[in-house]
Amino acid sequence: MLRSVLVLLFTGLGPCLAQKTLLELQQRFAQDVQALGDEPGRAAIEALRREQIAALRRFVDGTATGDDRWNGRLMLADFLLADGDRKGATAALQTIDADAAPALVLVAAATMAQHLGLDDLRARWVAAATVKPDVPAADQLAMARLLTTVLHEIERGEAIYAAMLAGARTDDERAFVRWHRADAMRDREDLPDNAGFEELQRLADDLPKTYWGEVARDRLRATQLRPGDDGIAFRASVIGGGEVASQNLLGKAVVLLFWSGGDRDLPRTLETLHPLQQRHADRLAVVGICLDRDPARIAADVRRLGMTFPVVGDGKGVEGDVALRWFVEGPVVHLLDARGKVAGLGLHAGTADGRAELIAAIERAAARN
Repeated sequence: MLRSVLVLLFTGLGPCLAQKTLLELQQRFAQDVQALGDEPGRAAIEALRREQIAALRRFVDGTATGDDRWNGRLMLADFLLADGDRKGATAALQTIDADAAPALVLVAAATMAQHLGLDDLRARWVAAATVKPDVPAADQLAMARLLTTVLHEIERGEAIYAAMLAGARTDDERAFVRWHRADAMRDREDLPDNAGFEELQRLADDLPKTYWGEVARDRLRATQLRPGDDGIAFRASVIGGGEVASQNLLGKAVVLLFWSGGDRDLPRTLETLHPLQQRHADRLAVVGICLDRDPARIAADVRRLGMTFPVVGDGKGVEGDVALRWFVEGPVVHLLDARGKVAGLGLHAGTADGRAELIAAIERAAARN
């Protein structure tokens, strides 16, 4: 849970030299991890981890400026903790300046302090974060999520949601806050398991004409989809220009490939799809929906992997429109038939049985056109 929390602030994975910003450091890290290949040995992984820790130390001690000073220290603490160095992680956290660091960094740091048993530091950072002025809306929502789920500071988190709702000027702004609150409710231990979905239903009922009300409606329907049901309509821009829309694909079977560049099964999935595309060229369409957040890396992965089909890659990750509506939060394949009906859900190519099921489902859907 802790590492998933820190994804709110950064993603980092390997060594680098003299990068000027944390973003540049992260991009270099990602390249170095890719260079390890699909199945790196344990020694290579451990060597990479040592190098990345050293690189982060150099960055925070000599290069980092502005908010990178505190994000970098938080990232360093995370890496040290993953390496089993609790003492080093504690020391790195203690160099974060509560007065200078952004509110969201402090709340994220508090989750790590909680994990390390640093109760006084955790309490001090939470208190400092929740009184900082002029916090961006996106940061407020992320803070409220961490406060209500990981830190169990329910009153403080709910106070953020309440203040944002009180300050909302339009139904769209209110729906935006309510959707994020409902999504966070799925991870709250103090609520029944279905509380988040019930809140989504209320949002869909109360504000049906707003974007987030529509997303709530589709997301709820996605949880109940069965073969033969109407697929969830979508329209999205694709890499290279233009757009792809489910309405325009009627008459063909459609593979919805939700993917991530870090998914080790992706090359095998593409190898499985390629002959099917060739065999059913006029009766089968593939649409890629990338779940990653770096548009430049997404475009590079599309080229590296030889994807010739339309790819949605706006860098919004699982918060992209298609993923939101289909309730997809990780790599998976869904399939529509020529009428736009669901022909397969939760398909994959990670095992021999999975590949066989995927191939059979596509063959059936393409043959029925």
